Amino acid sequence: MIEKYKTELDLVRQNPKLLGNYRFDKDAIDSKHFDRLRLNIAIYNDLKQTDYGIVKYLFAEEKEWRKYGKVGDVDNLYFCAFILTLFNSPETVWLFLDAKNIDFDSGIGFDGEYLVSAGVKETYQYLKTADNPNKTELLKYIGEAEENCIYSQVEIDDWKEMKMSYFRCYKSPIQDELYFLYSTNERELFLTKLPEWINQERAWTYEELGLYRTYAKYADDKVSEIEAYKLTIKKNDKDFPTDIYNLKLAALYVETGENNKALEILESEIKGTDNHNIIRDCIEQLCRIIIKTNSSSDDIAKNSYHIIKVQHKKYRNFSPMVDGLIQDVTEIMKEKKITAHNSSLPKAARTWWQKLLGS
Repeated sequence: MIEKYKTELDLVRQNPKLLGNYRFDKDAIDSKHFDRLRLNIAIYNDLKQTDYGIVKYLFAEEKEWRKYGKVGDVDNLYFCAFILTLFNSPETVWLFLDAKNIDFDSGIGFDGEYLVSAGVKETYQYLKTADNPNKTELLKYIGEAEENCIYSQVEIDDWKEMKMSYFRCYKSPIQDELYFLYSTNERELFLTKLPEWINQERAWTYEELGLYRTYAKYADDKVSEIEAYKLTIKKNDKDFPTDIYNLKLAALYVETGENNKALEILESEIKGTDNHNIIRDCIEQLCRIIIKTNSSSDDIAKNSYHIIKVQHKKYRNFSPMVDGLIQDVTEIMKEKKITAHNSSLPKAARTWWQKLLGS
């Protein structure tokens, strides 16, 4: 795949106008998020100093992507920033400062080390003559002078090594092909490789189980998701609460119509805890069983409703959304069935929908 990305990069190198194909458009369905990532991967594996302008353009577009919260992975923004650090250009400090100020999450997640990634000494030398309206803000953050910079050069060098290691997944030769295909959204090829990865003989580490759940969800394969959560519960060494996994598994069973299995898990969880949040989440799934069944005579629905009534009497309130679902299932169990077109909506939303339809 990297060779394919390099071919695309060469075309852009020959004709910079092609960068327009990688532009972020907040109104478009496709944000070009992964197209930019693939081009950055090509540059990472075939870096030329003349690529600086290309990477600056890609980073500017990634910042726009981040501002509008489109679907994608924020790691792509960080990776593009990392590629920019390889050019050791102090002027990138303004691009990085802007990225750090996008929103609260960026303020926390975008490493401050980027601001002096061109070198502590080099950055301060550049700032002596730089004329930028954000200069005061920048110096207030990193330190007014080189001698009181919040980062030492050793710390920056160590940080760069850490980043190099973190983004090793994009460096040829690729060490983990399936993760690479997942990260770059090469979905078609990913799906052909996934079964082989799942069926490998392994002890299943905590990290591998996390990948199994992630990959199954990405593949939109509910059967694999269920198997991933069952295996996670089986292998869980108690460093993460099992009830979280059980709730996820129960929700998947509800989605796939295996209501008896969902009910068994949810009933067990409620009996085994006094945690209000866990009980609330269990009640939500029990409500969804009844809504999907939409029958007051179904035995699983009856059993689910009995549990709901007991817990509702005990706790009275859970959350506006769950309390609304309880009202919905109460109507169903009184044989005021919800029609198919609005069965997934809480009562308040259904009332609005019905008014809209004039019913």
